[in-house]
Amino acid sequence: MKTNNPIIIGLTLLISGIGILIFWGSALYKIIDYSFTETTTQAKIIGYKVSSNGARMVKSNKTLSGRSPFFEFKTTTNQTIKSYSNSPQIFMLFNYELDEEVAVAYPINNPQKAILISWKEIPGLILMMTFGLIIMIVSKSYLIKK
Repeated sequence: MKTNNPIIIGLTLLISGIGILIFWGSALYKIIDYSFTETTTQAKIIGYKVSSNGARMVKSNKTLSGRSPFFEFKTTTNQTIKSYSNSPQIFMLFNYELDEEVAVAYPINNPQKAILISWKEIPGLILMMTFGLIIMIVSKSYLIKK
């Protein structure tokens, strides 16, 4: 297919791919980094995130795709924090169950930035990072002339 501006298309794809890779790669990095360097504790799954009109919590997960979980935990200062996972939950097989106990890690001075430390977070992150790499590979065909 012939396009009028292959360089612009290639640069747009390259920048998009890099952005996707950095965004989801940083989430994967935080899971690894926080588990070793930040405060860890146990949390309980209390619901699932629905993204229509902002993030809100529902108690059932009747979709075939995965849903990001809401979780609740107590900090070392006995403060109760409710948050949700930002990682994409793409497969129903990796869903969290209500009342499931999971590990979370958080910066001691900012517990609202808690993340789940679970293998169930990894497949969605890897899929999104792969998508970013594919976009970058496709951009090569627009940027490099044969």
